[in-house]
Amino acid sequence: MDSIFSTFNSKSVLITMRNSFLSLFAALLCVLNTLQAQNYVDTVYSIQSISNLQYGTATAFAGQPTNLFLDVSFPINAPLPECGRPLVLIIHGGAFIAGSKDDAGIVALRTDFARRGYIAASISYRLGYFQTDLNLNCNIPNWNCLNAADEAEWIRAWYRGVQDAKGALRFLLNQSKEFPIDASRICVLGESAGGFIAMGVAYLDQESEKPALCEAQPAAALPNSVYYTPCIDPASWDIPINQMNTARPDLGGINGTLNPDAPPYTILAVANMFGAMVQDLLSQYSTPAADLYTFHQPNDLIVPFGYSRILAGFSDCAIGTGCVSMISRPFIYGSAAINQLRDTVSIPEADKPFIQFDQTNNTANCLQQVLDPSVGGHQYDSYWLRTTNAASFFASRIIEQGCTPTGIEAWNEAPKFAVLINETDLLVSELSGKGQLGLYDLQGRCIMSLPVSQNSVRLPVSGNSTGVYIVKYSQENQIQTQKVVLAH
Repeated sequence: MDSIFSTFNSKSVLITMRNSFLSLFAALLCVLNTLQAQNYVDTVYSIQSISNLQYGTATAFAGQPTNLFLDVSFPINAPLPECGRPLVLIIHGGAFIAGSKDDAGIVALRTDFARRGYIAASISYRLGYFQTDLNLNCNIPNWNCLNAADEAEWIRAWYRGVQDAKGALRFLLNQSKEFPIDASRICVLGESAGGFIAMGVAYLDQESEKPALCEAQPAAALPNSVYYTPCIDPASWDIPINQMNTARPDLGGINGTLNPDAPPYTILAVANMFGAMVQDLLSQYSTPAADLYTFHQPNDLIVPFGYSRILAGFSDCAIGTGCVSMISRPFIYGSAAINQLRDTVSIPEADKPFIQFDQTNNTANCLQQVLDPSVGGHQYDSYWLRTTNAASFFASRIIEQGCTPTGIEAWNEAPKFAVLINETDLLVSELSGKGQLGLYDLQGRCIMSLPVSQNSVRLPVSGNSTGVYIVKYSQENQIQTQKVVLAH
């Protein structure tokens, strides 16, 4: 009896241990899955930024050559995936006549996504279009400037932006030694006019989709001189009206001509922040469409929530103050209309984009929005909420996609080096040859940088504050980083 009882107790213990182990294993799996889900979502990494890389020169609307630049931010202490990092291309708004990659909100997007583990780039693109030759006036800021010569000017401005953004993307893919991008995991994010362009980058993928208005058009009339001081002179594309070339030639193919030789890439997802689609870009396609995260407020006065003319609410508000209606505004698909379009296009369900449509219940009218800008419809209700939602949307596609090594693996074969911390300097040794050595703070700011050709070098640190720093050693397509703690 005692033997049977002992055997029973032993089995009970084994069963209990097994169940405990299974529970612990399940808990660990849950934790690991949670950690993976937060990858590319949480802003946890230190970053470095490079500003004003010229990615091309293109002809702007009035014939002037325009140099195009981009800024890049990337993590310096994040593990490097074997195929490289996902890229997010960020595109500013501004009604195609204003805005900049240097806008505070765009800088925040770029640096926040880099802290999530992306290579994040924000771009400039060709701005400007011909304003009308009519002397229209309304005593509302910017109303005059938004009256284009005709609807073609809006569409052509969008098309130039799409061409430029695609050229910027190809430029980045060609810089694999500097930016280890996984070409199979590309995301695009744009605000307002940048949202228009972001969706064009992803969905304008067939030459048959090129708008007829982007082919050769009759020459435009010169803008009325009343628009120079308030509209043109403050703009980055400022050009005297009498020097404008009013010819409107064919704008060329949907991909533009910048940096044509680049590896193939896949756009996994797009984030449209209160932008719109200029036409049905879903019915014709070469591959299954990129998934779309779209955010919009229903009382947006600039970009309509549904299918309507651009600036519909703004124009209606102006009419309420005694102005006439704004002219030359094309019909566009706002977020609600895009969501409906997705459900009605006659293409296989598997080839349609999945759409996550975030919206608010903001119903403040135009007067309320003027009196209280915090309830404005053409903006984020919460920057952090919406951009985190977009990052989560991107991350789920990036993680699901995985990657196939494409030659970028050499980035993982980083040179090994050692760091010995002294009171006055860092002795960095076991360097494998000619390269660049730098010291960075946790915000990615470069404290010092110098070329190296020997196998050891000393970095003076006596003047630096106590804290954590990053030592970065780079050789062509190889980068290695180490954290160091200075405690004087």
